[in-house]
Amino acid sequence: MAELEPDRSYRLSDTERDEALGKLRVAFEEGRLDTEEHEYRSDVALRAVNNADLVPLFDDLPRRLAPSSVAEPEPAHPSSETSPAVPDEDGSEVTEKDRGVNIGGLLGWGGFLLLVWGTPSFVSGNVYGITVFLGFFCLMVVGPLVGQLISQRRRRDQLGD
Repeated sequence: MAELEPDRSYRLSDTERDEALGKLRVAFEEGRLDTEEHEYRSDVALRAVNNADLVPLFDDLPRRLAPSSVAEPEPAHPSSETSPAVPDEDGSEVTEKDRGVNIGGLLGWGGFLLLVWGTPSFVSGNVYGITVFLGFFCLMVVGPLVGQLISQRRRRDQLGD
């Protein structure tokens, strides 16, 4: 983190200076900086013009304390690394991406819609209101639920082969 690439240097915004001050405050609270050093670095951060001016303030601190204007972007991780695999009912590992729709949440959403919108529609007897509710309910609840159940069955069938 000693030097930024030339094309990564830019003028700082007030928000980025505030972020740097916040990170320095955290370092001070953790005991990584004494009072004099914290005051000096905070003063330099307040007067910083571009992000390269902040680099020396965070060189000797852990990377997690570096503000986003100084920290180099982290490499992109594949989705399997960001969402850990968890065992499925049958013991096979499934990532969050493979899991699909949250059926419990979908049923809760469907129950809420039925209570708040469906019940009044059915009680009023308004055919237009009932039709609109049923269309929306099928689109937002029944469709994803059926799709999720079908994908789970296909996955189970593929594992059984």
